[in-house]
Amino acid sequence: MIGNVLQYLDDAAVAWPERVAFVDDQGEMGFAALRGAVRSVGTALAGIVAPRSSVAVLMNDRSTTVVVGMLGVVAAGCAYAPLDATMPAERLEVILDLLQPAAVLCDSTTRQAVECVTLSCPLVQYEEAVATPAVDAILDGIRAQSSPDDVLSVLFTSGSTGVPKGVAQPQSSYINYVETNTERFGFTIDDVYANQSPFFYANSITDLYPPIKFGATVYIMPGRCLSFPRLLVDTLRERRVTVLCMTPSSYVKAAQSGVMEAGCLPALKYIVLSGEAAHWQTLEVWLRAAPNAAVWNFYGSTEMMGVAVKRLERTYADDELIPVGALYKGVEVLLVDEDGEEVPQGERGEMYIASPWLFCGYFRDEELTGAAFVTDPLERGNGVRYYRTGDIGSFSPTGELLVHGRKDSQIKRAGYRMELGEVEAALRVIPGWENGLVLYDKESMKLACFWTGPLTKKEIMAELKKTLPRYAQPDTYIHLDEMPYTATMKIDRVTLRKMI
Repeated sequence: MIGNVLQYLDDAAVAWPERVAFVDDQGEMGFAALRGAVRSVGTALAGIVAPRSSVAVLMNDRSTTVVVGMLGVVAAGCAYAPLDATMPAERLEVILDLLQPAAVLCDSTTRQAVECVTLSCPLVQYEEAVATPAVDAILDGIRAQSSPDDVLSVLFTSGSTGVPKGVAQPQSSYINYVETNTERFGFTIDDVYANQSPFFYANSITDLYPPIKFGATVYIMPGRCLSFPRLLVDTLRERRVTVLCMTPSSYVKAAQSGVMEAGCLPALKYIVLSGEAAHWQTLEVWLRAAPNAAVWNFYGSTEMMGVAVKRLERTYADDELIPVGALYKGVEVLLVDEDGEEVPQGERGEMYIASPWLFCGYFRDEELTGAAFVTDPLERGNGVRYYRTGDIGSFSPTGELLVHGRKDSQIKRAGYRMELGEVEAALRVIPGWENGLVLYDKESMKLACFWTGPLTKKEIMAELKKTLPRYAQPDTYIHLDEMPYTATMKIDRVTLRKMI
């Protein structure tokens, strides 16, 4: 097992020096050129920051240069924290105050946004850093002193609270995850990845380190691809993409656009879903368009990376929960009830996760870390640390993991305990249903239904009365022209809650 993710790049640069590693609409970069640029940025940063510091990376996220920037931070022996340069200045201030970076790395397209906030550390511009001659003695000395336990990245996520929290992951977590993940999927050098997920989002890990390990090519798609489904489909076809990892919301948007003709994506082999619950209605459209593809349903989070993934081998009803399959090697899931006891086989419980790539903790937040981690929750004397997910899961009779939603999606109305997922399942089978969800507002005790498409409120209410008891029927119906999405292309529930 290697001890530093940069070893993947070193090996690739020797084995396939001219092979295209990353490409965007502005150009491409081979593995040897990528390694050279990374070492230049690493040398520039090493003259400014000390090893094991954190460096904020605010660069054009749709460019090959952001990959150079992040890996350059690693070459300097530091942890990179990729941030969204388009976020409001106030939120950026909050994150930088929490991160306390030793430096901020920007480029010519993002410098103005960075200069809008107050910085207490040096600002390094990428174009100047990448022009710095690499000094092997400096970089090799830093690498020799590095450890697999060093923090590699700090990825910020707001989760369901809207409050930023930085998830710290060590080198060893990434390496263990990449090795296990690539074995499960069977990726090869001939694969072409389409990167859609921003590099500040954990989904992008699939598009970063596995391709470097195998010498595969990654095409960084323009951000406008998700706004224009025709452009997305054309891009996937023209680039002969074989691996696509997106949130289900992203797949839904394209599937409902009417531009996905049967057989239009013959090269696509991997349709990977991650970040939200998936529904078969959308997947049928994609499988007709990509007849040579298989769908992989993935469960994980920024805090725990991957837990389980399943290659779907049959069709599912629209109201059927699609499993996420067998656990990754080395992963353990405990299902615990409200009393802290393990639930009987087949029953649901909150998931506690242990794995070889579990995160270090929340950056500079011991209280939040302590609340999220539990050591040996069932008091078995094993001393193992578990991440308390807040997700409800169960195991099927065949041992496949089923994820039923968030613990906070279980509510009590009129004395009855219910799950929001049950209402959403009833909505999905209504003829003409396109997209939507339900949210519960604890303060007003209202259950709200949000939806897009041609159905009327009267039609939805009539159908729900046939399948749901009165206490499970929404109080409020809010029709939208389009669902709001976060920067990571999940449905923006924080924005929706403000509409209730």
